[in-house]
Amino acid sequence: MNPFVALTSRDFRIYWLGSLFAMFGHRLIIVAISILIFRLSGSAISLGIVAAASAVPIMFFNLIGGIIADKYNVRIILFLLSFFLSLTLAFLAFIDINEIVKPIHVYMICILLGILLGIDFPARNSYFPRIIPNKFLKSGITLNGATFAGSSVIVPTIGGLLIVQYGSSIGIFLSSLGYLIMCFSTFFLPNVKVKNDTGNHLNFFTEGLKFVKNNELFYSLILVTYFTNFFIFGYIQALPAFIDIFNGTARELGFMFSSAGIGALTGLLTAGNINIKNYLGIKILLSACMFSLFIILVSLSTSIIYIFPLALIGHFFNGFTTLSIWTILQHKVPEHIRGRVMGILAIHISLGVLGGLWVGGMGELFNIRLGMTLGPIICLLFIGYLLSTKKSIRNLKSIN
Repeated sequence: MNPFVALTSRDFRIYWLGSLFAMFGHRLIIVAISILIFRLSGSAISLGIVAAASAVPIMFFNLIGGIIADKYNVRIILFLLSFFLSLTLAFLAFIDINEIVKPIHVYMICILLGILLGIDFPARNSYFPRIIPNKFLKSGITLNGATFAGSSVIVPTIGGLLIVQYGSSIGIFLSSLGYLIMCFSTFFLPNVKVKNDTGNHLNFFTEGLKFVKNNELFYSLILVTYFTNFFIFGYIQALPAFIDIFNGTARELGFMFSSAGIGALTGLLTAGNINIKNYLGIKILLSACMFSLFIILVSLSTSIIYIFPLALIGHFFNGFTTLSIWTILQHKVPEHIRGRVMGILAIHISLGVLGGLWVGGMGELFNIRLGMTLGPIICLLFIGYLLSTKKSIRNLKSIN
């Protein structure tokens, strides 16, 4: 199937364009805040603290966001989230440009961003499948994933160059603008029907948890995303400290983000453009193994020239793995619990952020290379366990 066919739907096209700008802002703020806190503190552990400050509330509010997405008007939720994200980032840009920002300000703002972003992911991923025909769902999933990966291709490089020239405040301001555009786009999106449920929130939430717990394929694939994000992807949060080994600047940091983004985008589009009919589950696990191996090679590189192509190839496999898992779960999840299951899946993003604390902490105690190497090794062992014990993955031939 043509991976772009979902764009023929007017509603999805508006949603996707708004989300693209929001993801531009999301990717740029990661670069800007990393550079800002490293400039203020000069410590690798501060990068991990920033990661934890947003990741912990994201994890908790992913679950709450799943409940909200299945009970209330998701379009209004997306409007409010985008508005308050834009306002929060505008405030951070203001105190940065006026040189009154302190590390404590950054940590507190990251907590607030974590709350808002925690609700955002399950809301988005329960909303867009409801506004496109089911036959275009795989295309919609591909494009939705591509906004995240694609925004990593050019934005961090341009952002890095702008930050070198004008400071971190320009990156934070542009992030605010991206979410403001998403906020504006929600005025042109339709409302969607939600489940009319009068039960209490706890029972409503546990319905999604019980479904995942009792479905081996679902919890196994979700665990793959949890492990790869926490133990591997967390190195992204500690990149300023890693790039510093090579005496790199924000420019090289931007190139590294872009290399990862190009690889992930290519992997996503590849997964979205092919129809695997045999051994899909095994191929997903092998792809996750390749991601682990290439990040190990990145961590052991002795020249900055090598890390860019190695990261690109590694993130290609991660993009393929991620989109394949998203597609399987979106196709197989019952409609009435889509938001709650997507909320459980969404935790993998915050684990990727929280993984920065793992890598940054190891970097502070020992060295940054060790922190980047141990996680992928743990992932390889876990994937081997799944491959040998979970028949539901081994027997998964295709999406349908």
